[in-house]
Amino acid sequence: MKKRIIGATLLTVVCALLISNVVGILMFRSREMDAARETLQELLTLMDAQSAITEPDELLRQFSAAAPDKRLTIIDTDGTVLADSEADPSGMEDHEDRPEVADAAATGWGEAVRQSDTVGATMLYVAKRFADNMVGRAAMPVSSINSLALSSVWGFLLAAVAALLLCWFLASRTARRAAAPFSAVGDALQGVLDGKPAPQGLVLDKADDELRPILRTIDKLVDRLGEYIQSITDERNKVSLILDCMAEGLILLDEEGRILAINRAARSIFGFPEGEEDDGALLLTRSRRLRGAIQESREKKASVVLDVDALTEDARSLRLFISPVAGRQYEGQSVGTSILISDVTELKKAEGIRSEFTANVSHELKTPLTSIKGFTDMLSSGMVASPEDQKRFITMIGVEVDRLIDLINDILKLSELESVTIDQSEERCDALEVARDTVDLLTPSARDGGVTLSVAGQSATVAVPQGRMKELLLNLVSNGIKYTEKGGRVDVSVRPQGSQVAITVKDNGIGIPEEAQGRVFERFYRVDKGRARKNGGTGLGLAIVKHITQLYGGTVHLESQVGQGSTFTVTLPLARD
Repeated sequence: MKKRIIGATLLTVVCALLISNVVGILMFRSREMDAARETLQELLTLMDAQSAITEPDELLRQFSAAAPDKRLTIIDTDGTVLADSEADPSGMEDHEDRPEVADAAATGWGEAVRQSDTVGATMLYVAKRFADNMVGRAAMPVSSINSLALSSVWGFLLAAVAALLLCWFLASRTARRAAAPFSAVGDALQGVLDGKPAPQGLVLDKADDELRPILRTIDKLVDRLGEYIQSITDERNKVSLILDCMAEGLILLDEEGRILAINRAARSIFGFPEGEEDDGALLLTRSRRLRGAIQESREKKASVVLDVDALTEDARSLRLFISPVAGRQYEGQSVGTSILISDVTELKKAEGIRSEFTANVSHELKTPLTSIKGFTDMLSSGMVASPEDQKRFITMIGVEVDRLIDLINDILKLSELESVTIDQSEERCDALEVARDTVDLLTPSARDGGVTLSVAGQSATVAVPQGRMKELLLNLVSNGIKYTEKGGRVDVSVRPQGSQVAITVKDNGIGIPEEAQGRVFERFYRVDKGRARKNGGTGLGLAIVKHITQLYGGTVHLESQVGQGSTFTVTLPLARD
């Protein structure tokens, strides 16, 4: 706008200056012509006043002294040139037919501007009839008058340049003042679009009266636009926050299957780097079932639930809720499908563990119950008649019942440890003291198996109830006794380490294969099932150890080599004073 105002103003001024300068130069030339004419007339009048009889030679002498740059010609009444200040009269033509001479002879004065045949230049001629009817003609070249006019051009040009500079300055100032309200409006609108607060008052004091009502209206519109944009921004931020805080992934696809939006959880699931473009084609072509489910949801116009595995690089299990979307847009583009993604990997693992646990419990319960049922059937049927056999069968039933009770107790312990509502008491115990009590309790069974037990270390108070601590050590030490051959050792040590205590149970028994070390803490998992059943184990001991350790903020670590023994290290935090 400013450029157009300045350009239009300068163009107008240039045209005005051009016209005025041309007119001025022409008028200056016209004045110079009039002045030259008057000068010639004055010279001729002066020559005529010298005497009543014209003396050509004397007039030429006087004229040359008075006006050396001008020409004088004396012409007789018949047109014969008697004298000329610049040419030989004898070689000149008859001048009777010259217009200025003819006019002077007829009216007393004559004038003409024409090309001179004698000097070969355009001349201004002024002729006067003298008292004796001879004609005196004074002339001067028009080029001298034009030179004076041209010399004035530089003055006009300098004046024009000064006028243009002044005009440019004033036009720029006027344009800035005229455009200031519109610039303020533009800045205000851009500021609103950039999220800045809307300004109050759009330079109304500097605006013309005609613009002030418009600016007031625009000011109100800017305020309202700022409120609308802020409202939309807040709503969008709220939606983005909700989407990013969702644990489930959400993907919006357009009608062509390209990704329109994807939240943080979905990026994490599919490995999309933050800030990079989403490759929708790659995502949707990885699984034929997924493409089919999307097509099915569009055709049926209903949601489709799809469980897929190995769709991601780490082969996680995903549950996808695929729903068609109609009549909705996201950032100006039509949404075709929404996909809600849940990572059910851990859920499926838990379901598998639960299923395996149920199968194992059923199997473990069935075995002693089957034995008890068989023994009682034999006793009730009378097949066992001797008191010694009856006593032996009753003893065997008692062993199976004890085994069943031990299994149920271990299952209850695991359930208690896994409960999220278990009370965390403030009880404490000395780990070394509990270790000694445990070893004393298991010494008889160790002696029967030919295994030596030992305890060493320093006293360390841990924030674990004594009963839990004893249960943990009983499982570890009894396992060491069971899987150590006669003549072996099981050593228990307690060592404070900074803010923690390390409790180590080391044996030189049969050891655990490397491939089984990652599973020994699972429920009912046995490395040697036959030996474990022979020793009366339930397969839950190490699972109980793991849960007690985790419950009280500790860790358990296993190191083992086949034929050389195993070392279990439990690390627990020391009790705070």
